[in-house]
Amino acid sequence: MTRAVDLLVREMENIGVREVFGIIGGQIMPFFDALYNSDIKVYMFRHEQGAIHAADAYGRVMKRPMTVVVTSGPGATNLLTGLANAMMDSSPLIAITGQVPTTFFGRDAFQETDIVGSSMPVTKHTFMIRKPEDMVPVYRAAYEISIDGRPGPVLIDLPRDTQLTDIDPGDTKMNIRVFKKALLEPDPSLITYALKLLLTAERPVMLVGGGVCWSEATNEVLAIAELIGMPIVTTLPGKNCVPGNHPLVMGPSGMHGRLEADAAIINADVVLAVGTRFSDRTVGNFSEFRKGKKIIHIDIDRSEVGKNVKPEVGIVGDAKTVLSMMIKLMPKALERRHDTFIKWLRGIKESYEKYRSKVDTNGFVPWKVLKVLREVMPPNSITATGVGSHQMWSELHWDVYVPGTFITSAGLGTMGFGIPAALGAKIARPDVPVLDIDGDGSFQMTMQNLALIREYNIPIIVTIFDNSTLMLVRHWQVMLYNRRIIAVDFNVNPDFMKIAEAYGIEGVRPGDYEELRSAVTRAVRDNEALIVDVTIDREKDFVLPFVPSGKWLEEVIFPEGFKVDLRYPGDGYGE
Repeated sequence: MTRAVDLLVREMENIGVREVFGIIGGQIMPFFDALYNSDIKVYMFRHEQGAIHAADAYGRVMKRPMTVVVTSGPGATNLLTGLANAMMDSSPLIAITGQVPTTFFGRDAFQETDIVGSSMPVTKHTFMIRKPEDMVPVYRAAYEISIDGRPGPVLIDLPRDTQLTDIDPGDTKMNIRVFKKALLEPDPSLITYALKLLLTAERPVMLVGGGVCWSEATNEVLAIAELIGMPIVTTLPGKNCVPGNHPLVMGPSGMHGRLEADAAIINADVVLAVGTRFSDRTVGNFSEFRKGKKIIHIDIDRSEVGKNVKPEVGIVGDAKTVLSMMIKLMPKALERRHDTFIKWLRGIKESYEKYRSKVDTNGFVPWKVLKVLREVMPPNSITATGVGSHQMWSELHWDVYVPGTFITSAGLGTMGFGIPAALGAKIARPDVPVLDIDGDGSFQMTMQNLALIREYNIPIIVTIFDNSTLMLVRHWQVMLYNRRIIAVDFNVNPDFMKIAEAYGIEGVRPGDYEELRSAVTRAVRDNEALIVDVTIDREKDFVLPFVPSGKWLEEVIFPEGFKVDLRYPGDGYGE
């Protein structure tokens, strides 16, 4: 006879689990006790939110779930934000929560919380273990569910008495059926019709979402765009799925999108949308988005097709499979190209870059800080961000060269995501430099997890955009609320160099761009941790261009001194 929790840990080792993230507590102590003689390494975070964001990032990098283990009550409820974040951004992970013994259920026992009920809306699936012999098969099922189809988080709640119960190892062979979503072969007739729409379009545009990353369909996306000669725009998660330096990639569209990307969407007559849910942050105004456009929507999640935007053609299937079928059906010689349209879009980009180069850059400005960092960080380095204006500046000006290397909280917009995400990414890929682009507000929400850098030797580079305010909200107050600024400015900020010193990390507050370049170059070369505090002016560094919430992309607010017509003048342009 063996404790059920010992059999669980043994099964995790058999599956290939080598690390877990979490924080110990009373009701999960048996599980941690079972880890004592295992080969599984425990990374003890300083807050459960940090542990689950790190697991989220680990899953994005490795394409398999990390397991987060916490205790009952507050330990479990502290995971809810991270579960919602992983659910919205389709990240696989397994959360194991301790629970009070089954004999105490419903008695308001110390740290008793219905985490199964609380987490159901923000997880792909939940399990409550009442029989100790279910523990091993449930973990196997959770692992499969988290990566089946559209990835997501799964939660397992373990009462303390079930963890400690002795059982016969043979009893764990019971079968728990995982009803995998049937992924039917895409309908060839729909693919043929979609291809016909694309080949007869005047201005086709491809909209790439985060699903392209999970499907590993980057090559197919680029192949179709090149065959047809059409521009590619992305969502914020989709930015991670295509190389930003490809000549057909116009960048992210939407609220804080690139002007050339917004112009592509505005003027498109056919949109091939792949692995995206048509977020309001990308589309702006749904009714305006649909006008004059035929939408082809490819998504592995049937529930997303037609949810926000009704397509002309809805194809349920894996993006890589569908696009591969489309490529095979593509005529070998195509007469219709869209070079003039693409040239016009690139002209918008060039006009904006020319304008930007003439703007006074005394002191640090966000876009130039990002430019210096991008020049210093290797092409394959992984970049995580917090949430705020620094994230939007990164959406606009951070170039992704290698797909899968840009990690951000896109759907939920979780402040505090940056530091733990960078830690999780570095644990997943210790051989790759990892950068966190953060804001002073976002940084302070999870900065206690910096303690892991020295304890476990996880050298990440953190750059703080330090403007003593919640800049993105301040931006809205200035532009949408008549400058009625309230509850956003930090009148007393900590000294981030002393924070760095307290955690035994080198800190630098550069005086100019060369000092910034030198410090980050050295940290990358030496594979050493670094915190960089960059002073940003909160009175002028608004993230522009900007499309107010609910407005159509044409209603963009331009930077002062710059304006461009986002309506395509026609195919005679440039002749």
